[in-house]
Amino acid sequence: MDAIDIGAPTPTPLPDAPAKDFMTDAQWETLYALLDGVLPSITSTTSSVVTDKNTSILLSDTEFESLIDDSVAALPNGPARSKVKEYLEFRPSQDEKFREDCLRSLAIVPQRGQLIKVLNLLGGNAGSMLLTGYWTPITQQPTKVREAILKSWATSRLTALRMLSKSLAQMALKANSIYSPYFSEISGYSDVPKDWKPVDGYDYNFIQVPAGNGVHEITTDVVIVGSGCGGGVSAKNLAEAGHKVLVVDKGYYFPPSQLPMTQAAGAHYLYDAGGVYFTDSASIGIVCGGSWGGGGTVNWSVCFRLQDYVREEWAAKGLPLFTSSDFDDSMDRVWDFIGASKDAIRQNPRNQAVLDGIQKLGWKGGVVEQNTGGKEHYCGQCHLGCGSGEKRGPSVAWLPAAGDAGAEFMEGFAVDRVLFAEDGVTAVGVEGKWTSRDENGGVHAHENTRVQRRVVIKAKKVIISGGSMWSPVILAKSGIKNPNVGKHLHLHPVNFVSGVFGNRDMSSWEGGIITSYVDEFENLDGKGHGVKLEPTSNIPYATYSVQSWRNGVDAKLLAMKYRHIGTFISLTRDRDTGRVYPDPRKGTPRIDYNTSDFDREHTIEGLIALAKICYVSGATEIRPHLQHLEPFVPSDGGKRQAEHQPGKDPEFTDPDFAAWLRELRAADNKPPTALWMSAHQMGSCRMSASEDTGVVDMSGRVWGAKNLYVADASVFPSASGVNPMVTAMALADWISRGVASELDG
Repeated sequence: MDAIDIGAPTPTPLPDAPAKDFMTDAQWETLYALLDGVLPSITSTTSSVVTDKNTSILLSDTEFESLIDDSVAALPNGPARSKVKEYLEFRPSQDEKFREDCLRSLAIVPQRGQLIKVLNLLGGNAGSMLLTGYWTPITQQPTKVREAILKSWATSRLTALRMLSKSLAQMALKANSIYSPYFSEISGYSDVPKDWKPVDGYDYNFIQVPAGNGVHEITTDVVIVGSGCGGGVSAKNLAEAGHKVLVVDKGYYFPPSQLPMTQAAGAHYLYDAGGVYFTDSASIGIVCGGSWGGGGTVNWSVCFRLQDYVREEWAAKGLPLFTSSDFDDSMDRVWDFIGASKDAIRQNPRNQAVLDGIQKLGWKGGVVEQNTGGKEHYCGQCHLGCGSGEKRGPSVAWLPAAGDAGAEFMEGFAVDRVLFAEDGVTAVGVEGKWTSRDENGGVHAHENTRVQRRVVIKAKKVIISGGSMWSPVILAKSGIKNPNVGKHLHLHPVNFVSGVFGNRDMSSWEGGIITSYVDEFENLDGKGHGVKLEPTSNIPYATYSVQSWRNGVDAKLLAMKYRHIGTFISLTRDRDTGRVYPDPRKGTPRIDYNTSDFDREHTIEGLIALAKICYVSGATEIRPHLQHLEPFVPSDGGKRQAEHQPGKDPEFTDPDFAAWLRELRAADNKPPTALWMSAHQMGSCRMSASEDTGVVDMSGRVWGAKNLYVADASVFPSASGVNPMVTAMALADWISRGVASELDG
């Protein structure tokens, strides 16, 4: 039977929700009571819809009707007045899908034990008095008191309480943005892009392992662990050089017909750790690609070449490669193959606001190339996978080229360790566990119901391309004793600013995600450290969930403004570092990283600059994602903004704005209570001139080992300062060509 074009991606079912028995029923109810304070039901004192008035924030009839009127007026062509009323009165914490998302989030968070202790205390009178100032437990308090407790925690002198308030708000906002029965209707957002059409992807023929009890063995010339930007480039080069190549990945392939996924499915299948890793202190969330194609499946098409001053910095560390013509050649080959170009870019309103802003302010910046081969690619949902097949990432371009040259592929294979010969030095392969798809080709059935088997792959050369989270973990679990393994981790930590642009329809989940940038502030210390300013993905769970929570009413109204919001990032080239290490129980990556005072001061300067861009671009509300800072709302209705003269700095022309910027400069973005995110991980297996200072030499070979290489962003000697895709690919090109030469020799 022919497939039916339903005008939407094929759904990707989620696995069954995990068991909730790690908390008692009483602890769950305490949690839901807290989440009521984050996203409350809002109604009037005389409403007949809400039967238990303790479960809502109560406004007078006049206040409630005025709130509805103001909301409708702010939503041109928005939902009917009756729908806005329903939305305000809705109580998310009682929705089963909302609860399920909270369960999925908590089930995988290492810090959940700390939350359970707090919930246990809150369940009793004495614990409640200690933590809230009320003898009556929070489950018996009216919603207004629940909200007041969260607000008091947000401003508490105790870091643990500020962290708790932040974490609860993020959990609730994320679940609401994904599962609210009203969010899409009031904002206009849909997980299905406009004019979605099915396209064919590459016909991968993945190796299947037969069921059995013994270890299954495979032999090849080169095994590449990881199918992302480093692994894809390496596979193409080595296969086209005539060598037998096998690319393996713990993730699974999803064709364009399944992309983009829904927010819930995308977070689960396309990313590690259910969508986001959190550092040990929970100070920063880290998004890391976890499916076939790695980060190249979910990144945002941005193509930056490594700046000359960074190349010179790395060369000065005893690595002359970076100022050589060889590295120029590698970058050029990558640039040409991915079709990096500014041709056919159509700016969406969010990116146009950046370009307008830098023109009005006289700052450096411009349009950034995309890896789409000169196609328009007006797609804002590549964060959930690219359904058009236009983004020339690993699974679309590099790996198919490798397959056409004879490379073989294996999905669902989680490598535990590198195998060594009897000398303990020479790598001879890898070992791990393979998990099949289910009998219908899905990956949502429990792993125990699918074929699983230990697999050993014997190879002449081993290339680890697992990225900066997994490559050091695999090396550490393989017995590599170099103390630099996992250290020197850079993250390009970011803070956010959102602008609400009045009645302007931003629809900023549509169109290219990052097609503009500002580099006016990339060298704030004179040594190459500073910030790059860029738009960011406006998929709701990625940006609505990281908004600063001020109170319940504001949080609900913000969702109603979502169509009119543009969000931007201050991306920091971090000087100071953290580390990655294996979880002692699970063997998965754990991250120890806190943004340093030096780096976060640069980030604040970037937030100030973004606020100025929002100001001159006509934002009616400017909202840095920082606790304790009220949004800037022009008191004159935007008159001074409209009169702003090109080339002038609004900090010196608008005294109200200048006063607010002083508050922003003084605002606390210090971890762990401030909200930080990262999408770039680098340096945890860094390249160095000696074994004392890094993990791999200039050829990518692991110091002290033979036939073992690393080829991904983990080998960066420090932070790149720009989106790392092109640099990671160029380094993989250099390293894999060297491996091919050794095999030929």
